[in-house]
Amino acid sequence: MTFLIVALWSIIGMAAGAVIFGELGPLFGFRNMEGSSAIFGAFVGAPLGLICGGVFGYRMSKGYGEDIAKRKRFLMMTLGGIAALTAGGFIVETIRTRDYIDTSNQGAMFLNAQIRLPLGVAAPDKSKKIVMELRSDKETRKSSPYSEPDWKLTDGRMQAYSSVEVYRATDKRTLAVTIGDGPTYVFNLKVPARPKKYSYEGVWQKPDGIEGAASGTGEGIEIKVAM
Repeated sequence: MTFLIVALWSIIGMAAGAVIFGELGPLFGFRNMEGSSAIFGAFVGAPLGLICGGVFGYRMSKGYGEDIAKRKRFLMMTLGGIAALTAGGFIVETIRTRDYIDTSNQGAMFLNAQIRLPLGVAAPDKSKKIVMELRSDKETRKSSPYSEPDWKLTDGRMQAYSSVEVYRATDKRTLAVTIGDGPTYVFNLKVPARPKKYSYEGVWQKPDGIEGAASGTGEGIEIKVAM
């Protein structure tokens, strides 16, 4: 029974050490970026936690002497605590991610926007990137600022595409589109909160607002989104 208690508390200590030292990593110069702090927790905190947990379990078990009933009670309390923490973690994680869009079987979800300029307006130079910012009460994400826009003449109007990743479900999204150093056109989207993979294709819509320019500057520009 002592062996089982020591083994359980060694595992508990190892897990606790990895998490605690992973969170404290930045204090020791290990950044949260690229998993540096997590690696620090795994290689430093986990071994220390394993040793401390094992010693604690051994001392607690031996402290009961020959009282088998108390050892059993302590073992059951340990198992109950592990079960409670596991269930609690599952519940907290479920609540935390309840508004995530499930992309486990289909890769990242993208909101794709087709952008068209007013009739007769020439395409901007390719150095003028298209930057889209997806805004909602759940997340704010930007498209890649490095890809060059591919403008093509379609139905007499210059058109290009851009996309931005989507992770959280909400039926209140806006899309801010900026071309180069021009004004930012804001569109209120009517995309479903949880669309199936590329099951939604909208219609052409005009800006609902303009940032960084006088009213009316964006007359004629339109977007059409799909998810």
